[in-house]
Amino acid sequence: MTAKILDVPPDEYHQLPGLSASIATTLITRSPLHAWQQHPLFGAKGKKPTQEMDLGQVGHTLVLGKGKRFAVLDVKDYKTNDAKAQRDSARAKGFVPIKREAYDGAVTMASRIKERLAEQDIVLNGASELAITWTEDSAHGPVECRGMMDHVFLDRGRVIDLKIVGSAAQTSVERSAENFGYAIQEAAYRSALTKLKPELAGRIEFLFAFCEADEPHAVNLCRGDGMFRELGERRWHRAVETWAECLKNNRWPGYGSGINPLSAPAWAFSREEIAA
Repeated sequence: MTAKILDVPPDEYHQLPGLSASIATTLITRSPLHAWQQHPLFGAKGKKPTQEMDLGQVGHTLVLGKGKRFAVLDVKDYKTNDAKAQRDSARAKGFVPIKREAYDGAVTMASRIKERLAEQDIVLNGASELAITWTEDSAHGPVECRGMMDHVFLDRGRVIDLKIVGSAAQTSVERSAENFGYAIQEAAYRSALTKLKPELAGRIEFLFAFCEADEPHAVNLCRGDGMFRELGERRWHRAVETWAECLKNNRWPGYGSGINPLSAPAWAFSREEIAA
């Protein structure tokens, strides 16, 4: 298998085998052990959902027209046992729970975001939540990978990745891009599309749409530069190689088995000199 498109809902996709960009980011920024813990076929301990995450997922579905199923709950908060029971029941059935007030706000947010995108000539009439599986080569053999892209125009090789954030200011999104491994994500998805449609090699356009959850719901469209792409490709390649080695040996190290050196950062010395 080189690459193929899957017709699966988000819940089913997230249970598939293979290395994803999010798992790769955990592997690179934390350790193989943390990646093992996060993967559905191994530790199966994903991130604990929060109301902010729920709003983001519902917002994604409303903007893209496809995504996680959600349940609108007529509750003010989750302080009562009844409200908690409704929330937990929704999650158990595979739905994202969202309070009525928050849902009404999400509808407004989604409408504004689509308007902001249209102002920049982006209309989401391609394919949303496009799931792809593909194979990467490694020194330890082929590595099965998977990805679900927010919105793709397959004929022209254009990817729109939607990020619903607190602040879409440039300094904030640059920090988020590094902290959450967006360069790895772009590298993985570029590789997937190139394997799916080799004629797109060298002409894939990848845009991040950072959209603010709060009014005025401003949108910051960003395109990674050459350094951003180079960093992502290096990290994605390293993640693939490390994942393959761990799978082959069935060994998932944490932060090493020995004693690691602990150094003082350069900025700490600079601060000390200023204080003196």
